[in-house]
Amino acid sequence: MKIIKTINMGIIGCSTILPRAIIGPAKAIDNLCIYGIASRKRSKADEYAKKYKIDRVFDSYEDLLNCEDIHCVYIALPNDLHIEWVLKAINANKHVLVEKPMCLKSDEFDLILKEYEKKNIKILEGLAIQHHPWQLAIKDMVSSAEYGKLQEVKTDICIILKNSNENNYRRFPERGGGAFYDLGCYWLQFLQFITGAKPESYKGSSKFDGPNNCDWTFNANAEYKSGLKSSFIASFELPYKVEHILKFEKATVKVHDFFRACLGNYKIKFSIEVKEDGSIKKYSFDPQNYYVNQLRFFMEAINGSKEDIYNMYLRQSYERVNIMEEIYEHARYS
Repeated sequence: MKIIKTINMGIIGCSTILPRAIIGPAKAIDNLCIYGIASRKRSKADEYAKKYKIDRVFDSYEDLLNCEDIHCVYIALPNDLHIEWVLKAINANKHVLVEKPMCLKSDEFDLILKEYEKKNIKILEGLAIQHHPWQLAIKDMVSSAEYGKLQEVKTDICIILKNSNENNYRRFPERGGGAFYDLGCYWLQFLQFITGAKPESYKGSSKFDGPNNCDWTFNANAEYKSGLKSSFIASFELPYKVEHILKFEKATVKVHDFFRACLGNYKIKFSIEVKEDGSIKKYSFDPQNYYVNQLRFFMEAINGSKEDIYNMYLRQSYERVNIMEEIYEHARYS
């Protein structure tokens, strides 16, 4: 694979997440250039380009994809539009970083893989949290059985939506809105990474009493062949809480506020309470930014590095979309 010294990125969509996920973190990546931007409305793209000093503004997403100077794209569109623009980006021979979830349905992912296999490009789901060593520390704890067998994982991700306008896609179930499709991927990715396994059974439930009958609070459960059980709460209305609790035979591990490093260079902390003597051990990682780590990995993947990890991420993304679809359908129709 030819090494690209400076990788030019085009941005598709003027999402509010851009400054935090791309514009700011890109400054820490030496071989990345934010080359151009396009929005549904040219005026919005002009506004972002001026504010964030992006050189080129394109009249449309298609014009951006047709630009031969662009090597990769970041897609920050509503969930239901991911499939269309991921496919168009692949067919334009662009490497793709798309905000989670990759798509909404398993058959959509099948279409993505069908086109992807024809090209020499990389596609990465923007699940920035997976690019941090704290998850590897937990995985090592599980595989080493340092505290005995892992018996239970409880995950809470509750974030009250602020300034959510009436047209926000999160308020429309047909657009992939609701708490589960927004937050469930974090729960499943963590389980996939630390166990290396697929759950034998899973189910979901919600009152679907949010805007336009969205799931504003969603409960899910998964069980594994090993006996491990996991429960999950996702909510846009319950008080803020972002936490994993892992119960081992000999200890309880709590990962505190693990979204913190989405906001900048922050420490991630976890504590271990040992059952035998009640002692509590505390661990923290040096400040890191999930999005910087994600962009650095994406650049490395484009240039042919870390193939094993990249292939694992792609495989897990595919599995996750399938599981999420089934859990959501179970909740909707049970």
